[in-house]
Amino acid sequence: MSESMVARRGRWTLLATGLGLFMIFLDAAIVNVAIPDIQREFGGGESALQWVVAGYSLTFAMFIMSAGKVGDQRGRRLAYISGIIVFCLASLACGLAPNLPALSVARAVQGVGAALVNVASLALVSAAYPDPNEKARAIGIWTAIAAVGLTLGPVLGGVLTEALGWRSIFLINPLIGLVPLVLTILFVAESRDPTDRGFDVPGQAIFLLGIGGLTFALIQGGHLGWTSPATVAILVASFALLGAFAWFELRTPQPMMDVRVFGNHVYSVALYAVFAVLFCVYGTLFLITQYFQNVRAYSPERTGIMILAMSVPTVILAPLSGRLVATKGGRRPTLWGMSFAVVAMGILAASNGSHLPVTLAGLLAIGIAGGLSVAAATSVAMGSIPPERAGMASGILSTQRGLGSTAGFAIMGSVLVGVVSTVLPGRLEPSVSERGERARIVDQVVDGANPQAVTSIIGPSDPIRANVTEQRDVLQEADDAFIAGIRAAMLVGLVVSLSALVLVWVTFPRGGAAARDDPAVAR
Repeated sequence: MSESMVARRGRWTLLATGLGLFMIFLDAAIVNVAIPDIQREFGGGESALQWVVAGYSLTFAMFIMSAGKVGDQRGRRLAYISGIIVFCLASLACGLAPNLPALSVARAVQGVGAALVNVASLALVSAAYPDPNEKARAIGIWTAIAAVGLTLGPVLGGVLTEALGWRSIFLINPLIGLVPLVLTILFVAESRDPTDRGFDVPGQAIFLLGIGGLTFALIQGGHLGWTSPATVAILVASFALLGAFAWFELRTPQPMMDVRVFGNHVYSVALYAVFAVLFCVYGTLFLITQYFQNVRAYSPERTGIMILAMSVPTVILAPLSGRLVATKGGRRPTLWGMSFAVVAMGILAASNGSHLPVTLAGLLAIGIAGGLSVAAATSVAMGSIPPERAGMASGILSTQRGLGSTAGFAIMGSVLVGVVSTVLPGRLEPSVSERGERARIVDQVVDGANPQAVTSIIGPSDPIRANVTEQRDVLQEADDAFIAGIRAAMLVGLVVSLSALVLVWVTFPRGGAAARDDPAVAR
């Protein structure tokens, strides 16, 4: 095949796989904005509503490595097409869901389809661009396409939710998915690992249980209590299973995951950098969406427009980051991105919540962080793995992305709930004299602390208020407690992002590709 034909095939592959990636990221961003409307139709407190988001993340994390293995062995093009079909059918089920449990189950199936799409798309792009510099540029564009989905998601979600209802945000997916499906069938070449490595069924099962338990504990820890026997037992069992998985993979002749790649410090730090940035990005998206709608009473559409301050910089900077990696290596853009993440968390933690420009500045900084560091760290990691193991490498990266996003909204959301439940009782004492009434208000706010918690509990029709003045006092105290919870959650993000910045500074080589030529990894 001539060089021009290879380049043309690469461009079609990037377009086709980018559109599928756009679809799954668009859906993830849309759902956050629509949750208040879902709550109004179906009811449900924080725990029930959280599974509309968390069910997707749980299955995504559980099946991500299986998706990589399927792509390597059965064909990445086939895996990608299958993922689009599963995702679109599950989206249709979401749009037609008769109740909250049915919606949560359909969202979980969406997560399986999204795992296939995410892993196979990156593996196809990596295989289509064997030249390391071209691969870095392509991954930058691939990351930007994902960011476009995040950018348009809140805006489109707000418009569709207000104009057509929340069900339309799911029913649009089959229409979007038809385009990458046709393009993939027509233009994308199949690629796979030429070596028949077997499917490693025991390793798959251990990984599913271990990563599934860890994700479940992250999601439910705030509700069950992080020190409760159930949470501790699940965490201990999950880490034990993941330890057993690593032990087994080192000894099996055909491992699902070559855990020896983690012995390369640059590769491992690149993975942690991806985790840390997405922890902060998704945690911020989850909390600020609530802040705009709960405390500021913004409409879903206006909320989506405000979130553009975070999404647009990622779209602009991700392709630039890929070019910088191709010419300068991964150290600089990753360091710059992590520095902006630290600044963003500091701004949002220090903000008193009453100054919109300060909040928007924090969103802008975290958007810059995502645009610079995710593409750069992804390029470093993918360049460290032989092309025939691209599915495995993409699976590991996507696992980090899934864990980062899940841990972000789960841990930072749990911090929010913990602070509200701690500080709100004291704040209510001047306005609500009876201890029992204070406890009931706090329980209601905490139990419904997902979107619309404050405004739906502290509303004019609530019978616990004697007059309008008291309602305003209680509402103000609840809002203040909510803002204090967001501040504390952002401090957690500050610690995570700062630790990643230090590790990248110490570990990434100066001047040149980060790990591409390291024989400890490329084997």
